[in-house]
Amino acid sequence: MLTLHLKGPFRMTGPGAPTALSRRGQAMLAFLSRQADLRAERGRLADLLWSDRSGDQARASLRQELSVMRRDLPEGALMADRQYVWLDGHRVESDLAGDGVFLDGFDLASEGFEDWLREMRSVEQTKPMSPTPDSALNRPRLAVLAFEEIGAADTDMFADGVVAEITGALSRVHDFHVIARQSAFAVRGQPLDIKTIGERLGADYIVEGSVRRSGERIRISVELVSASEERTLWAERFDDKMDDLFDLQDRIAAQVAGHIAPNLRAAEIARARKRPHADRTAYDLMLTALPHFWAHRREENLKAIELLDKALRHTPDYAPALALKAWCHAHQCCYLWSKDAVSDREMANDLVARAAPLVGDDPGALVALSAASSLAGDDFDQADLFLDRALTLDPNNAWGWLRKGWNAVYRGFPDEALVYLDRAESLSPLDPFHFNVLFGRAAALRVQKRYDEAIELIQQGMRAGPGVVWAYRMLYTALWMAGRKDEALEAARKWRESYPDLTPELMRSLLPKWVHDPKHVELMLTMIEVSDY
Repeated sequence: MLTLHLKGPFRMTGPGAPTALSRRGQAMLAFLSRQADLRAERGRLADLLWSDRSGDQARASLRQELSVMRRDLPEGALMADRQYVWLDGHRVESDLAGDGVFLDGFDLASEGFEDWLREMRSVEQTKPMSPTPDSALNRPRLAVLAFEEIGAADTDMFADGVVAEITGALSRVHDFHVIARQSAFAVRGQPLDIKTIGERLGADYIVEGSVRRSGERIRISVELVSASEERTLWAERFDDKMDDLFDLQDRIAAQVAGHIAPNLRAAEIARARKRPHADRTAYDLMLTALPHFWAHRREENLKAIELLDKALRHTPDYAPALALKAWCHAHQCCYLWSKDAVSDREMANDLVARAAPLVGDDPGALVALSAASSLAGDDFDQADLFLDRALTLDPNNAWGWLRKGWNAVYRGFPDEALVYLDRAESLSPLDPFHFNVLFGRAAALRVQKRYDEAIELIQQGMRAGPGVVWAYRMLYTALWMAGRKDEALEAARKWRESYPDLTPELMRSLLPKWVHDPKHVELMLTMIEVSDY
């Protein structure tokens, strides 16, 4: 391991440590080592290290500095693609032991870096900086290999362009590390099996595929493979038409990234469950909480909170776990599982405030903060700000589009909601949260007074999410508005079986505030009364 010593004067030790690095090179390594996942956007680095230069000059300087550093550092220690620069957590670690000043004596003629350095020193004076969370170091590593192009000339670069776009799209997902394209392409044409390729690239998972063209049609086949087990986890075929080259590559990249992310997440959850409880990291514990979280059942939500508490005892400032826990407590409110009108709402809002400064550019954590802000905080403007930031970072985040759709419902924009929810489904049609897409569509259609369509979708969602009894309240209001009152009363009675002690006052205090549709809220509140007869 290369070790970056950050207390006292900057030092680097370990096998292959260069005898000299430029001042900006040292600053770059120090900054990256203090990021939650050891990575930063190229634009952020350029602004930080060359804030005295124009944007174009800063980016050009960054390219030149990266070229020099990757030549001087051991292979694979520092990686970059078109959007990000990152350190390999398997090869580089940081050392903050001792009582010295953070980067003592270090200065750089860049206002952006000096501001960051003052902030870091201030933190060090009040609280010892935790080492990089092991959760960041244990995230899976993914390599996208060069695709085989069938029936095309050797000089044809279309398949390489598709792979570049897929790699870029996947790099925006913070659930895993994506190995730089040039490293993945280095094994092109070599007679190696998947396990050997994984070992050579340091990859846990491999994406491979082929491109075949026929006239105006194109077919792209993609597989996600576990490198160690040499087992295919997911395979899909995408058919499209040859039109605008760049639009086509963008479409394919979005579809592949949208499908790979949930399948890789499922594989990681299965892996985490196999680890002994005592050996699970904060990242592992958060993964094992996810199936309980998305089950949308009272007892399962409490299990998710319990696992997230364990993750936070392990790594107290682990932002993804803080954000997901906020979302879980927001579920306690909006699904009426809480026993009082204050505790879970306050807990969710406190966790949002605690996590917001820590999430950085993690799209998944930002989506969780958005959900908590709307469901527990009734702050739909803040929720949209979190979502816009998340979807700028990762436009293929299906859960982000799902929450964007629900937020549009709360704000009274059903047409927009349906567009967003369609986007969520197209990106991840087999997502474990798919039933919530159906419920979101139903809510939008109810606002449009398309009651029969809404009822059908609610029933589909309840079949897709067994045990999601809270949705009887949606069924009740849609049936009542459709004039199907006997069926509505039956839905209310079934709902009441799971909420025997709920009062109208507690229900009103826990529900999100649909300010655009007060009649809907008032109708839901009648469920307690009508179900008692």
